[in-house]
Amino acid sequence: MDFQEHINQLFIAQKKEWKQLRTGLEQLDNNKIKEFAWGDVSVTVQFNPSRIRSAAAKVDTESIEKRPCFLCAENRPKEQRGIPFLDKYVVLCNPYPILRNHLTIPLHSHVPQRIRKKIGDMLTLSELLPDYIVFYNGPKCGASAPDHFHLQAGLKEPVLIQGDNELRSCLTIETENKKESEDRFEDVYQYLHTRQPDEEEPMMNIIAYRERNRYILNIYPRRAHRPKQYDEEGNKSLLISPGALDMAGLIITVREEDFNKIQSQDIEDIYSQVSMPII
Repeated sequence: MDFQEHINQLFIAQKKEWKQLRTGLEQLDNNKIKEFAWGDVSVTVQFNPSRIRSAAAKVDTESIEKRPCFLCAENRPKEQRGIPFLDKYVVLCNPYPILRNHLTIPLHSHVPQRIRKKIGDMLTLSELLPDYIVFYNGPKCGASAPDHFHLQAGLKEPVLIQGDNELRSCLTIETENKKESEDRFEDVYQYLHTRQPDEEEPMMNIIAYRERNRYILNIYPRRAHRPKQYDEEGNKSLLISPGALDMAGLIITVREEDFNKIQSQDIEDIYSQVSMPII
């Protein structure tokens, strides 16, 4: 049995034995969506109230230090089982899914969310899961646990593998060789670091996947964690905290009023605030 089939079997077993996951998957089936288009560019907006904890997460240092890390083994639900990956990660079913077969892949060690030395692990996982995308949210770019390194994954959807477009920046690395992808990512990392020299890690989201026997990395440079609408009140408020999926083209709304009122001009404005233009 290959690795991807092991993951599929894990989902089947966990759905039977873990009520929280079953509930999350049922909610995903009932989530509302609406679509927007700019020529060939598409954005899907999903109403997903189960993601409120992630969207509203306080990620300042003081708040993080006060709460137990929900990715550490001792704090995870007792029903949650996983599959080892590279002897240093565990692949877990996410009980608050955005995607079909939504996975969270935390490192065993409690170390900060930093991708630079782990991009090879991300590419390896994409190779083992050919029907999936693997994604990374930087510590100031949608990660609700910036203190514990983790990747995520889910089944591919066309809206998630869009490259650069008129709405937001995306740098794409496409190679046949994993080592070449790692080397080219380091070049991109160094370039982004020159743009944000004061950040511990350049602000970015990443989506990795395999297509046509090639490794593909879509890197979304960021200049802001959240749009100004996140902190607005009244009709101007939109509780949207973009991560990799949002940057790709699947925007998550956790409040029904936000889902109902968001329009194409709001989407354009949000991307213009959080995406960093590439010169």
